[in-house]
Amino acid sequence: MAVTETLHPQDNRRVALIKSLATNNRFYALVRPETGIRNADTVEHIPDDLLLGIAYPCLEDGLNDFAVIRTTYETMDFFPEDDEMRKELMGIVEDARGKLVRRLTELRDRVRARSAHFLGTDLEEFKAYALDIMDRGYPRRNLDSMMKLNVFASVAEAEGHKNGSEPYYRYEFRPEFDPAELLQLPSHEFVAAMFADVLNGVLDDANYKNRYTFDRNVFQKFIALMFINYATTDPVFYGTNKADYGVSEEKDMEDTPLYRAVARELRAIEARLQREKLLAQPAALAEREAARRGEAEVLELPGTLVNEDALLGPIASLCATAKRLAANKDPDTAKFGRVILTDAARVVQELKRLGLVSPFAYDPTADNGPSGDTHCQS
Repeated sequence: MAVTETLHPQDNRRVALIKSLATNNRFYALVRPETGIRNADTVEHIPDDLLLGIAYPCLEDGLNDFAVIRTTYETMDFFPEDDEMRKELMGIVEDARGKLVRRLTELRDRVRARSAHFLGTDLEEFKAYALDIMDRGYPRRNLDSMMKLNVFASVAEAEGHKNGSEPYYRYEFRPEFDPAELLQLPSHEFVAAMFADVLNGVLDDANYKNRYTFDRNVFQKFIALMFINYATTDPVFYGTNKADYGVSEEKDMEDTPLYRAVARELRAIEARLQREKLLAQPAALAEREAARRGEAEVLELPGTLVNEDALLGPIASLCATAKRLAANKDPDTAKFGRVILTDAARVVQELKRLGLVSPFAYDPTADNGPSGDTHCQS
């Protein structure tokens, strides 16, 4: 997945892999030096205002909790008559289960709210891939082999299928999810629904009768979700390049392939979200302006954040119109469009220079040329 880095000279943020003590999740983020957060830091709670990235090793961490539960059941099989031992072992299962609940709840909520994003992942492709596994299925042994586990074949064996004759694995949402509604969900909400489905399985006491019920109804689903993520993600985000090894506070990771890709992708996501916000604002701006006129208020320049709404919103609309003019076959019409885009770019830069809008505000004139130029010249 191609990403374009849009660095501003004053943007001194650096990539940091941050771990939350509250949930044990790790996320990538762009952080400023003054926050005191460094790469490989652990914090009580990850700040809500950070835009988070999900890539290696963010999902892999969850495998540890699943593995604890699975191996604990294997240990129980050696003590079938020892009730005291089984009680103690079930305490270990419950502890790991609580960690999974906290981990999956945060992933579900942040993905749904679009405060956490899969990096280098085409979510439309992710959804299509998941629907295909729901419909046609996927070879169990291939899933086990690629994920270096023996879960899917183990479930098939417990259901009476011999090695080599296992039916394909098909992902099945729990009954509380409506298949027709799932099809209509936007891609990021569909991914959040998959996390919610796995979470509901973790919360369901019926899935803890033995290792088989846990594997079948919970663990398989999480592995399938991870596999789909791998299959639809740019390999640069796997963290498998030798230069990416050894993430730590002491090592300068900024120039590694993974961290360069994370920085570019997070900035591209920021720009996209800001662009979507601006495009959604014209109607609200018109209503506020009408209200101000009706109340005969004295015009006052608001703060930079409000200025971004009031000033950059209309400029974004002008640029969209100018782009269409610039693409016109008539040379004079196209020239008028390019002149408007060029002057709009100068206006935006002047607004930033005067401090009327933030220097990091999204520039609606960027990438608006008819041939992909950053700014059109007359």
